[in-house]
Amino acid sequence: MHFKIQRQLTVALENYPGRLAAVSTTIAKERINIEAISLLDSIDQGVIRLVASDPNNCKTLLVKEGFYVIEADVLAIELTDNPGQLALLSHALAAAKINIEYIYGSNVHPGENMRLMVKVSDLGKACQVLAELTEN
Repeated sequence: MHFKIQRQLTVALENYPGRLAAVSTTIAKERINIEAISLLDSIDQGVIRLVASDPNNCKTLLVKEGFYVIEADVLAIELTDNPGQLALLSHALAAAKINIEYIYGSNVHPGENMRLMVKVSDLGKACQVLAELTEN
């Protein structure tokens, strides 16, 4: 299990057709890659969480286009997609009294590596817990 801290951008936007297209077009024009993305909706607002190859430039571009952007550090955790891996991770964090605020990720093929983006209540402590898991 490997991990690193990455900068995530959260973009609030109106919930109607074309808003995701506007965000992704703005990013693509500057050749910035979206490495991970999650989109949540409610009746009147959407929330995009994304990790980009150049988060500072990405934020600057989006703000310039009028989007409201918030930054946060998240853990990018790479683990093998096998039964029990999420249980191992979540139990270790829970034992250290670290709350998982949200998580998103995917894999391409079962049994291969997958990447999870994890927002936790105590980033430093979570890094210590994950380092211990990696050593075992």
